[in-house]
Amino acid sequence: MLGEWMHQCPPELLNAVDIFSPNESELARLTRMSTESFEQIGQAVVKCHKMGVKQVLVKLGAKGSALFIEGEKPIKQPIISAARVLDTTGAGDTFTAAFAVALVEGKTKEECMRFAAAAASLCVQVKGAIPSMPDRPSVLHLLQTV
Repeated sequence: MLGEWMHQCPPELLNAVDIFSPNESELARLTRMSTESFEQIGQAVVKCHKMGVKQVLVKLGAKGSALFIEGEKPIKQPIISAARVLDTTGAGDTFTAAFAVALVEGKTKEECMRFAAAAASLCVQVKGAIPSMPDRPSVLHLLQTV
């Protein structure tokens, strides 16, 4: 069970995590805390911080996402609306991957969040996990139009 893994994980492993990126239900299971409201999500993230994870990127589905960096105000990113939603499969993975790409390219955390939201918006408009992963030109084009 994931929650038990988090509680039994050696602290040195959690300290080695740069950014932990659960969705809100995974965060609830991992911390054994409710994540129904943004305040509750923040409290669950504090538990992650106490376990050694300094940055927690929470995917909130239709409510967007939030990056919690220990000691700082959360960075919230709303979704970028999709023209149509066909399939949400892979949207969270697309978001996390796009965030990581933008991060290694040296973008600010806010820019990373926006880039990731654009990629996820494109992802939900295509059926299937692999076919829905957008390419860079598509993400950049969307960002120019919103």
